[in-house]
Amino acid sequence: MNMKYITSGLFAAMIVCSTAFLISCADDLEVGKNIDESAYSGIYENYAYLRDGKSNLVSKVVELHGETYATTVKMGLSKTPNTATSAKVKIDAAYLETYNKAHNTDFALYPQDLVTFANEGILTVNANTKSAEVEMTIRAGEGLQEDKTYAIPVAISDQSSDITIKDEDAKHCIYLVKDMRNAGDTYKGEDAVKGYLFFEVNGVNPLNTLSFQLENGKLIWDVIVLFAANINYDAEAGRPRVQCNPNVQYLLDNNETLLQPLRKRGVKVLLGLLGNHDITGLAQLSNQGAKDFAREVAQYCKAYNLDGVNYDDEYSKSPDLSNPSLTTPSTAAAARLCYETKLAMPDKLVTVFAYGQMYGVATVDGVDASEWIDVAVPNYGYSAHPVGNMTKKQCAGIAMEFHLGIGGDLSPSTAHSLINDGYGWYMGFAPSPGKYSSIFRRLTGAETLYGSQIKQPTIFYKKDDPTPYKYPDDLPKK
Repeated sequence: MNMKYITSGLFAAMIVCSTAFLISCADDLEVGKNIDESAYSGIYENYAYLRDGKSNLVSKVVELHGETYATTVKMGLSKTPNTATSAKVKIDAAYLETYNKAHNTDFALYPQDLVTFANEGILTVNANTKSAEVEMTIRAGEGLQEDKTYAIPVAISDQSSDITIKDEDAKHCIYLVKDMRNAGDTYKGEDAVKGYLFFEVNGVNPLNTLSFQLENGKLIWDVIVLFAANINYDAEAGRPRVQCNPNVQYLLDNNETLLQPLRKRGVKVLLGLLGNHDITGLAQLSNQGAKDFAREVAQYCKAYNLDGVNYDDEYSKSPDLSNPSLTTPSTAAAARLCYETKLAMPDKLVTVFAYGQMYGVATVDGVDASEWIDVAVPNYGYSAHPVGNMTKKQCAGIAMEFHLGIGGDLSPSTAHSLINDGYGWYMGFAPSPGKYSSIFRRLTGAETLYGSQIKQPTIFYKKDDPTPYKYPDDLPKK
C-alpha cells in the first residue's frame, strides 16, 4: 500500500474542501445584519423552583393524623451559583385565588398562624450546591373541619439578585391539608406499607373492608376501589361519559350508609373505571376528550364524596378516529387522562392498574408522572415499576387475586421484601366472605409490616346491607 500517495491525496482534498467552505462563508456573510439572539436568552440566568422537600412534589397532600406535621420546603436552582445566594419562603395567600381558578376548586386557606418556617423561612444555597431546604411545621388546631381540604400556598420571596423566577408555577408550591385526627383507623405510620383493595361490587359489599383488622384495632386496607364503573360513548351528547351499572349506582346513591362509614375510619374510597366494549377507552381519548372526561370524573368524586379514581384500560373497541374526542390508543393518551384528572382534582388520588396502555409515559406537558399518578398497581403475580421521578413508594410490589387464589401471598418473607425493596403498597382483588378462610391465611405478613397480627374475622356484610353479621355463623349455608 502506497501510504505517501494516500497522505498526499488527503492533503489535496482538505485544501479543496477548505477553499469551498471559505467561498461559501464569503457568499453567505452579510455585513451589518442584526443577529437574532433570542435563542441565547436566559443562558446566563439562574432559575429557581420550589418543591416539597420530602416528596419533591409541587403539590403535596398532607394528612394530619397527629397534632403536628413536619416537612421541608426546597428551593432548587437551574445551576450552581458562583457564590452563596439566598431567598425566603412565605405563605402567599393571594395566590390561592389564582390556584383555585386554574383548577376549578374552592380550597380554603389554612390558618396561617398554624404554619411556621424555621430560620424565618430563609434559604441559603451554597456555592457548591444547587438547592437548599428549610423546615416547615403545620400544626392542627381547633375549628378545622373534617372532610375538608385546606391549602397552604408557599412562595419564594426576597431572592438575591442573581436568582431569577421564571413564572408563577416555579415560584410556588402548594400543600393541600386534611384533618384526619378522628379518622385514623387505617393510619399505621407515615412510612408504613399500605393496602390497596379492589371490591367486585356486583356481588360483595365494600363494608367488608371492616372485617380485615389487626389485633391492635387498625384496618389493613387503606384504599378500596369500587370495581367498576365504565367509560362509554354518549351518542346523544356526542362525547364519552361515566356509566355506572346498577350495583355501582346503588352504592353511590346509598353512600352515607355503605361508603361513608369507611371514610370516617380513614379508608379512601375510589371509583374504578374501565372500558365497556365500545369505541371509547381510557387510553384513546384526545387531549380535549381527556380534559372533558377528567372534569366529569372530578364531579363524580365531589358529588359522592369519594377520594379519587382508579383507571383500568381493558375491554375497549377500536376508536372512531373521526370523532374529535377520540384518538389512537396509546400510553401517551392514557397519561394525558391521568394528568388532566389530577389537574381537575388535585386533592384526590389518581391511581392506575398497570395493564394495557394505561401506564408507562413519564411526562405530560413537561410535568413528571410523580405529580399526576399517586399509585400504580400491577397485574396478579407481578410488581409495578416507577416511571419518571416516581419511586417504589408509589407502586404495589405484590398483587393477589382472592377469588381465584392466584398472585402470591402477603407472607412474612414477602412483607420483608416489600420493606427492603422500598415498595409502598400491596394489592388485593375480589375478596368475599365465603373465602375469608383462605384469604386470611394469605395475609400473615401483616404482622411483619405492622407489628400486630391480623385478627381473625368476626363480622361480615351482605350485599347492599349495612348490618354487620356474625362470621361464620351467619354465612349462607351451602
